[in-house]
Amino acid sequence: MLIIESGAGDPDAESYATAAELVSYAAKFGVTIPADEAAQEALLRRAALAMNGMKWKGRRTHEEQALAWPREGVIVDHAYRKSNYIPREIFYGQLALAAEIHADDLTPPETRKGPVTLERVEGAVTREYGTITNTSGKLLPAAPDRPSQTQFADYLDRRGLFAVRA
Repeated sequence: MLIIESGAGDPDAESYATAAELVSYAAKFGVTIPADEAAQEALLRRAALAMNGMKWKGRRTHEEQALAWPREGVIVDHAYRKSNYIPREIFYGQLALAAEIHADDLTPPETRKGPVTLERVEGAVTREYGTITNTSGKLLPAAPDRPSQTQFADYLDRRGLFAVRA
């Protein structure tokens, strides 16, 4: 049974959403998730752990809290967010990320193709793909154009492109 973060900064919290909410999200958006509730809960835990590694605005509300949210000092659209509040974008972002993790689990790295580097049309079509540089043998992380990244954008410390001086 998942321990759901309520906004109190629970030191034992494992997720922002329940397995039933993940099932509802999957049905609404036509994404594939496992049928087994234990596997759904595992996906939500994995998504929450991945979210803990993201650089969010503000700081954790409680030093002992298990998850990245709730946070204090978060300004979005020129307004402070309450420190006991889990934004709906964080909630829906976790659901989207869980579905993306499952999709990544179903697609082995050896079946993936890189970007199209050559396409020639002369009667028959010739298409060439670039290689994916993944020497670890692990799956690549979810692409930045995935729904979870769209949900998280306003709450991440850095949004979009930025230049780094070398």
